[in-house]
Amino acid sequence: MSRLTRVLLLLVALVPALRAQAPARPAGPPPGVMGGMPSAQAPAAGPDSLTLQSQAIRVFLDCQGRARGCDRDFFVTEINFVNWMRDRFDADVQILSQALTNGGGGIEFTITFIGRNTFQGMADTLMLNTLPNDADDKVRRELARVFKLGLTRFVARSPIATRVQVAYTAPFGVQRQQVGAANLKDPWNLWTYSTNANTFVRAEDRQQQINGSLSFSANRSTADWKLNFSVSGNINESKFKIPATATRPGFTVTNEQRTYNINSLTVRSLSTHWSAGMKIGAGYSDFLNQDVALRFQPAVEYNVFPWTEQTRRQLTFLYNVGPNYYDYQRETVYGETSELRLSQQLTASFVSRQQWGTLNLSLDWLNYLHDFDRHALTFTSNADLRLGRGFSLNINGSAARVRDQIYLPAAGNTEEEILLQRQALQTGFRITTNIGVRYTFGSIYNTIVNQRFSSLGSSGGRFQFMFF
Repeated sequence: MSRLTRVLLLLVALVPALRAQAPARPAGPPPGVMGGMPSAQAPAAGPDSLTLQSQAIRVFLDCQGRARGCDRDFFVTEINFVNWMRDRFDADVQILSQALTNGGGGIEFTITFIGRNTFQGMADTLMLNTLPNDADDKVRRELARVFKLGLTRFVARSPIATRVQVAYTAPFGVQRQQVGAANLKDPWNLWTYSTNANTFVRAEDRQQQINGSLSFSANRSTADWKLNFSVSGNINESKFKIPATATRPGFTVTNEQRTYNINSLTVRSLSTHWSAGMKIGAGYSDFLNQDVALRFQPAVEYNVFPWTEQTRRQLTFLYNVGPNYYDYQRETVYGETSELRLSQQLTASFVSRQQWGTLNLSLDWLNYLHDFDRHALTFTSNADLRLGRGFSLNINGSAARVRDQIYLPAAGNTEEEILLQRQALQTGFRITTNIGVRYTFGSIYNTIVNQRFSSLGSSGGRFQFMFF
């Protein structure tokens, strides 16, 4: 008998013994107070308490992106008085968390609690606003607090209600008074500022890449006005060393691309549906063959739905028209070194975030008024649809008819510029698409968090027998 066979037989013999010595563990955490901590008066977990936990309401959490506060593992661990579901079709309550950037640069969460099955027809919506400098841990703890508050009315109608308590933290000293944005004493007058600097360096024997970017933005939002101002710059330099051959010496290929932009946006809210604004911009781009690009674009926008529903659904029509001035690095295919052109643009956009998933669609038309043949039509879609139990469909893509490339150089592009993607190439269309299907089956529960060996990835690592 080989050594490998003997080792495998020994492992098989030890498994039952080890399993017999392992202490019994409950299927899940015992129910506790609404704060997520076990109740001090709660008895030890037993058959009755496990049965009661199995009768807790079933919750499905619908949120996206940990950067937007969606830390599922934390919520599952922190909120232990419900059973977490993998699919919304198995849930009694669906939590739909939607995030938008608020006027101060933080995040405004709209959290909708949708009753299903026995709670059909029950629904509630709560709001949470965070500050731009709030730590991720603070954001997720605030979200957990709001989730608990919203779940209270559902838990109160479940068998587990007798084991749940609601805690209240009284304010210290004089009770604080709620004030609105209109009477806040803000030395910054609701302005928020942000700076961002990044550097990326990659070096090898025969190639190196250096990328640097710098940006600054200032924003102010009220119910009536939205003001944005931004300045940004990006420099990307790449070098490739081509080795010598028998027929030619070695040489180095260098590619440098620069982009600079200044933009300002002013928007006035006219009603619950109408808005008017103006965008002014200036830029420089090697990729677009532009030493100077100046834009002045007055615009008007109409939303079919009231803006109070913006986190759930939007159907907007945005129209802007105005002059554009371009000073080119190289003469264009139309014989221009600089030109002043009027352009107009109409964009129709639909956004919906519902129980069945997320859908974003937009159709954009742009043309220059001096020549309607110089135009572009672009359709963009982003859909994440939950079509059935465990089955979801994701579609992302765009299709464009391109006829507006008035900036293309008359001399064309060299092979080197094409390979390095130094400048835009002439094209009549652009298509990008990504279609994905996901099907998950098995246990309907999603209540256990286990991060052990996460650094090895879901596929694990290699296991080797070594004999001497």
